[in-house]
Amino acid sequence: MKRILCLTLFVVLAFGSSAFAATNKTKQSGSTGTGEIGFGVGQTDVSSDTAGIDSAQVIGVRGGYNLNNQWQIEGQFSSASDSGDIAGTSVDTTMRLLMVNGVMNFHPKKKELVPYVMAGIGRADVSVDASGTSASDNSVAYQIGGGTRVFFGKSKTMAFRADLSLLRDTSFDDSSTLTTITAGVTWKLGGR
Repeated sequence: MKRILCLTLFVVLAFGSSAFAATNKTKQSGSTGTGEIGFGVGQTDVSSDTAGIDSAQVIGVRGGYNLNNQWQIEGQFSSASDSGDIAGTSVDTTMRLLMVNGVMNFHPKKKELVPYVMAGIGRADVSVDASGTSASDNSVAYQIGGGTRVFFGKSKTMAFRADLSLLRDTSFDDSSTLTTITAGVTWKLGGR
């Protein structure tokens, strides 16, 4: 998990630095053709007994492209892991998600505040290690959620992002619903 965290932070910093350097001398209408990259950390609650955990810490990265001022498509990679007990046996569980989300942005009068709703589909990979025995499975995952971005700074290219999402998967022939609260930082790429 520490390796994934370090790699994730390195990637975010590498791509995020270009967001600070990116400027657009010409005026654009809305945010068409611009992108966004960010990372977040959070907590997820798991509604399944097969994973051996009730909750886990999650870390993830996101990258998006604005189709127009209201619609965005984003890719998301996140990883969650924790340890727990099933019938007295110590169990280490890791879940990795690779998702594609459609995001609908709302633009109220306060320009620095951008609430959104999202829905997505992707893949959930779950691995469970218990007393030297390991098992893994994957499944299609579905996600819905919503949140907000609060842009700050002089150029309004950096934002605090917080969201709540519900994810459904069927790893190990058992349906699980994950409720995740995430907070992080995001940067606009391209136009202002």
